[in-house]
Amino acid sequence: MDQRHLREGGAALKLFHSIQSRITLTVLSFGLLMILFNNWRNQQWLTERRLLRLEQEATETGSRLAGLLQHLSRKQQERAAELEMAYVSLSADVDLGLVCNKEGIVTCSTHMQWKQMDVLKTPLADEWKRHASVLETMAPAFEWNAGKTSLVVMVPFFETYESTSRAAVVIRYDATLALAQVLEDAWHESLRQAGALLASCLLLWFALDELITRRVRRVVEILRAATSKDGLPTTLEGHDELSLISKEFAGAVTKLRTAENMVLEAAEQERRKIGRDLHDDLCQRLSAIKMKAGVVQGMIHDKDGRIANLAGQVAEELSESTVIARSMAWGLAPVGIENHGLKDALENVLRFVERSYMVQCSLDYSDLSASLTGSSQELLFRIAQELVVNACKHSKPNVINISVRMEDSNVVLSVIHDGKPFIKQSAADGSGMGLHLMGQRLRTLSATLERTVEKGERDFSIAIVRIPLKNP
Repeated sequence: MDQRHLREGGAALKLFHSIQSRITLTVLSFGLLMILFNNWRNQQWLTERRLLRLEQEATETGSRLAGLLQHLSRKQQERAAELEMAYVSLSADVDLGLVCNKEGIVTCSTHMQWKQMDVLKTPLADEWKRHASVLETMAPAFEWNAGKTSLVVMVPFFETYESTSRAAVVIRYDATLALAQVLEDAWHESLRQAGALLASCLLLWFALDELITRRVRRVVEILRAATSKDGLPTTLEGHDELSLISKEFAGAVTKLRTAENMVLEAAEQERRKIGRDLHDDLCQRLSAIKMKAGVVQGMIHDKDGRIANLAGQVAEELSESTVIARSMAWGLAPVGIENHGLKDALENVLRFVERSYMVQCSLDYSDLSASLTGSSQELLFRIAQELVVNACKHSKPNVINISVRMEDSNVVLSVIHDGKPFIKQSAADGSGMGLHLMGQRLRTLSATLERTVEKGERDFSIAIVRIPLKNP
């Protein structure tokens, strides 16, 4: 369970490290910040607008009600005045309201129990005290509390035609519900914007996945294929930046492969030249010296046996040196390929292995002269030589078998032995040059190398090289 969670966590971590995720998360984060900022700005704007509307409404309602009550008072229509106060109290923003004469007696109110009470005994006593001067100036007044949650409007009027018959309408508005509605409206708007943002980010995610991420994955596959496979890398379709990158990369790999093949061919030519020089010059000289040493041994045999023995040892060492020089010349320039073909060259490898490493060798060979060119046969020989010699050096086998055959449209080289399985050498060993050169030859042939172990009474290590034949 813990390992599964770790894998899921690792996958999630890789997901959030992708460009697609970073762009989407950046847009989402920026969008959320803008939504929060807009929510704050909308709250401020809506609050100011709502308070201004409430202030205008209070002023208009107070002025209208004062004028209407003045008319109704002069006609002594108290019931109509009470009805008007009842209409005013129906407003959700109106908290309390009353009409009070100059003596401070409530003549009409939104609460019937206050009628004919002293205004100082009502909840609006403090407001009445603060704005009592309105009855002197006859100018309306309004006041917000400190938190701007309550608004008081006081509008004076004349109850009769006498200038001394003064009264005032006092209405207190509660803005709490209005402000709560403003906050709710602002959050609803923010939620709608967040929903639109999430939908946009989802569309952005799929757009990035379709237009960029999948193509980037394809580019990564192309880059990996250039090192893990042997064919030339493919290119992306289209004319965007990623397709240009893939095309440039494919062109660079093609040039690199061409240069690598040229270097490999130059190295092979130099090896052949050195091998021919050893065979045609040094080996011939050593053979001639060996013959002369044999003649000297015969001439002095009867005179001085000790000197004759020494001359015989010189001849024997020269003979061994000649064999070594011929082996080196043959290894550098396998004349069997040029003269007799790949089979003869492979048989010479096996004879060399039998003599040098005391390993029993066998060869199963099908004629491939019509399928591979001379240079391809020489590269295949070098690969087989490297595989066989490496197996003898590092795996210590008792039996080695080389098989060369056709399978479908592939030339297949198999090297099977009963030694230890192959362990890849590290660069620190200083012994990976042969494997590196073999890798170059495999790429030149567009070939693949597979290594397996067949289990049984005796374990056999198998190296299989597949060379695809190009269509004519």
